Amino acid sequence: MLPHMLEERLHNDPSQTTDTTNRLLSLHGFVTMICSPLFAKLFDKTSSQKGPLFLSLGLCLLGTALVASTLTLWALYLGRVLQAVAGSAAWLVCTGMITENAGEGGIGKVMGLSTSFITIGTVSGPMLGGVLLGWFGYWAAWSVPMALLFLDMIVRLVVRQPEGRSSDSPSSFNKAKDSEPDTVAPSDSHRDVEGIPTETSPLLPPSPRRPPSTSTKEVGSDSETEVGSDSDSIAETRNFYAVMLRDVGIWTSILNTILQAAVRAGFNATLPVHLRNTFNWGPSLVGATFFVLQVPIVFLSPLLGWVRDRVGVRYPTTIGWTLLCPLLCCLGIPGSGIPWLSGSQKIEQAAFIVCICGIGLFLPFVQGAGALHMRNVVGKLEKETPNIFGPNGGRARCFAMISVSFNTGLTLGPAVAGGLFGSIGYCYMNIILGAICLGVAVITFLFIDV
Repeated sequence: MLPHMLEERLHNDPSQTTDTTNRLLSLHGFVTMICSPLFAKLFDKTSSQKGPLFLSLGLCLLGTALVASTLTLWALYLGRVLQAVAGSAAWLVCTGMITENAGEGGIGKVMGLSTSFITIGTVSGPMLGGVLLGWFGYWAAWSVPMALLFLDMIVRLVVRQPEGRSSDSPSSFNKAKDSEPDTVAPSDSHRDVEGIPTETSPLLPPSPRRPPSTSTKEVGSDSETEVGSDSDSIAETRNFYAVMLRDVGIWTSILNTILQAAVRAGFNATLPVHLRNTFNWGPSLVGATFFVLQVPIVFLSPLLGWVRDRVGVRYPTTIGWTLLCPLLCCLGIPGSGIPWLSGSQKIEQAAFIVCICGIGLFLPFVQGAGALHMRNVVGKLEKETPNIFGPNGGRARCFAMISVSFNTGLTLGPAVAGGLFGSIGYCYMNIILGAICLGVAVITFLFIDV
């Protein structure tokens, strides 16, 4: 769609299409990296996510309409900024909502299922847009995403959703605690009208509870813990990133997220050029190659999420990175020109296809692993110390860390892969990426505890 918009509607120089497209795509990631932490801090202070999600969908609809209008090039840039801002907010809200509703034992499965739907949209969106553009025209192609956004906004208004957080969140814990009465009256069901105990009456009468105090001191303890202090709550909320980044496992999760995004973005930047130069493949065969890389994610992500819920993140992720190492190294051999590894073009093409299928099969093993581990760490800390990240928890800030890490990988991937591809060639570029994958496999096994 972008080349058509730039060349046909804005009448830009076709030689500038690639550079303008790259700038528009990079702008989206850059804005997302800035907005995610800001929105996360705001959302973690909000008990209800209904309003923020509705506003983000409306802003995304406005940005999409502005992009589709293609009034000027600057309007196109502004529309992309609005889309990035709205998309960042919607992603934080939606991921927080689905993981809260998943419960403690189903977060991996739900995150895997959401990854499948995201991949379906990523794969089918450009294909459907191109078909609608060719068959029905420009505005028919844009009518589908705008209609879906409008329908989503209506559903957001119609569907009834509890205003508070889930029952296992810190805010629910505090609300339930605050809502308990100071004294417990005996139930009327255990006594008759004359106050005489019946067969179901408790043996001992309930004792009155002490009113909550602002400070408690344990017997035999030299330290006093303040409870209910607004200043302490604010201090704990501000220390979210300090608490998280002291854990080496969190840094390992960040590294996992950056690398899996960088590997995918590196493929997007280098694979089309390599296939054109090596096998003289056109757009259809290149598109089929990317299709092979994407399809396994749709079917394997929910299954691997279920496996992570059962056995943890460490072992499936370690296996994935370990097996990606030889596959990436072998991927660069076809067309490398190395005498003792070269064969006929048909054999090289077959070897390349086998490697691509293997990479597509094992990429889901590492997809989302870092995000799930970060989410599990936040849940564990909140369970051990309720209100450690504020009354509404720290889920949004956790997903903001994931978003920043992922977009960092999307930014670094094309730059690093493109630089290596241009300087040392596709074969040695893949060998370096494979070695990095093996190193991350070792780090994952050592520092991700579950």
